[in-house]
Amino acid sequence: MKILLLTILAISSLLSSDIGQLKAQILSTIAHALIDKDSLNVCLDDKDLESSKKYAKSLKFVSCNKADIVFTSKVKDINMKCKTGLVFATSYYLYRHSPMVVGAFFWQKGRPNIIFRKKQLEKLGIKLPREFSKYVE
Repeated sequence: MKILLLTILAISSLLSSDIGQLKAQILSTIAHALIDKDSLNVCLDDKDLESSKKYAKSLKFVSCNKADIVFTSKVKDINMKCKTGLVFATSYYLYRHSPMVVGAFFWQKGRPNIIFRKKQLEKLGIKLPREFSKYVE
């Protein structure tokens, strides 16, 4: 019984590490597509993405008022704390209910989903690389 439990724990820790790396890679790719800088200041205000911080080497995690881009799932953070023009939702609900959000990155049915809002991108004068065109709506 102990061996089975240890095996399950070992497998789950390996899988969570892979998911953390995937989340970090997606966050970094989105941030670099939106902002053309080598080192980006990012505010990450989502508990589900906290574990990915250690894998995102090209991102510097800072407070909301110092960030180039904010990843959040909370409406109040956008209106009260954040002074940046780039807010990226980490929930579909926030994406649908806040017109100032540039896009969304969220998990649905075990898969990552990415959406960019064309109107907000145009308003901010952001041109995404061609490989992101299928994510724009």
